[in-house]
Amino acid sequence: MPAHQQEHGDRDVSSRKQPNSQPARETAALSHESPIAEAKAAAQFRFRILLVEDEPAVSETARMILEGEGYEVLTAADGIEGLHALSKSLPDLIISDLNMPRMTGVEFLAIVRQRFPHIATIATSGGYSPDEIPTGILADAFLQKGNYTINELSREVAKLLAASPLRSEGKRSDIAPLFVPRDSAGYLILTCPKCLRPNRLEAMMMNGGLHETTCQSCGMAVRFEINHEIEPLLTRKQA
Repeated sequence: MPAHQQEHGDRDVSSRKQPNSQPARETAALSHESPIAEAKAAAQFRFRILLVEDEPAVSETARMILEGEGYEVLTAADGIEGLHALSKSLPDLIISDLNMPRMTGVEFLAIVRQRFPHIATIATSGGYSPDEIPTGILADAFLQKGNYTINELSREVAKLLAASPLRSEGKRSDIAPLFVPRDSAGYLILTCPKCLRPNRLEAMMMNGGLHETTCQSCGMAVRFEINHEIEPLLTRKQA
C-alpha cells in the first residue's frame, strides 16, 4: 500500500480513474477478473481484514469465506471492539455492519475514515438498497446483508485491496468527530475514541453542527456532530 498518496478528497472507489497502460480492448476483457486475480496472486502477503459484526452466525460465515480466499481475518462484535482491534494492529480492509450495540457502524466507520483514511472500508446492512452507499455512511462500498453472494463479497474485497483508497494521509487525526443521536431525555452518549469510555452530555440546547467537549475520563477533546439527517441511522441494538 503506498506510503504517500495524492490528495483527492473523500471520493469513493467508483470515482477513481483506472490506469491506461493496457490497450482499451485488453482492459475491457480483464475488467471483471483482474482485481480478483491480482488479490489472489498477492495472497502470499496475507492481506488482513477486520470484520466487525455482532451476529455470530453472519460473522462466522463471512470469516470462513474470506479465510478460504487466503486472507487473514480478525473479528470484532461491535464498534468498540473494532477500535480495540485497531489499537493493536491495522488491517488492510474493514468490513462493518451498521446496526450494532454500544457503537454503531456509522460511528465506527466515521472514526476509521478520520483516523485511518488509507484503510478501505465496506459497510453492510439489511436495511438499505444495494444500489448505492446509504447517505451519511463513510465507506468505500456497500453490501446488503442477506442479498450478496460469495462471489460478490470476494469481488468487492479484491477490488478494494487491488486499488487502495485515494485519500490523503494528511487527514489522519487522533481525535475523530463522532456522529451521535440524542436520547429521549435530551442527553448525548459520547464514546471517547481514545479511552473508549462513555460520556453523558446534556444537549437540550445544542443545535445541529460540530461541537466539542472534554472526555470526563481521560481529558481528551472530543469533537462530535449533531446531524439530524443521519440520526435515524444511529439507533443502537440493545446489548
